[in-house]
Amino acid sequence: MSNLTDFFPSGGGGLTPKFEEFNSSGTFTPSQALIDAGGYIEVFLVAGGGRGSGGRGGSGGETLVKKMYLTSVSSCSVTIGAGATSSNGNGSSSNFSGSSAGGVDISASGGLGNNGQKSLMGAGWANETYNLTAGSGMFGYGAGGGYYESGGGINLPKANSGQGGGNNNNGGSGYCLIKWYE
Repeated sequence: MSNLTDFFPSGGGGLTPKFEEFNSSGTFTPSQALIDAGGYIEVFLVAGGGRGSGGRGGSGGETLVKKMYLTSVSSCSVTIGAGATSSNGNGSSSNFSGSSAGGVDISASGGLGNNGQKSLMGAGWANETYNLTAGSGMFGYGAGGGYYESGGGINLPKANSGQGGGNNNNGGSGYCLIKWYE
């Protein structure tokens, strides 16, 4: 069994939880206090949702949670993916470039139009037939679009939710949340 002071030299006290949200593309710059506290961050990244057509919903954007350590105060770019706006269109990817500060780069793929969800993390599949339910996403982010206006799934996605749009409704744009202690 380890003592808390093995992980936090200050005795575990005094560290303050911090976070930064991105509803549009921007830059995350780690503080020196973050690096001095060990550089640990957690990134929650959501891509833009797809748009369905022909009665089908679009898939939600991929949702990822990645934990990493940063080693420098160099800026990290954050790209927020757009929701699909064309019929049966795919949402855009969201990206976090942690390698610029000693971490890792991560990318969440945009949700697909009527094609369901393929090879993506998260439960964002669309409702493609009347009697099915769409995927719920992660904490509601990246949830799948509904079939017509009935059955399970999102019909009108919220901005910065990564949710898939119901029949002929645009997908929701992506989102990023970064948490750390300093």
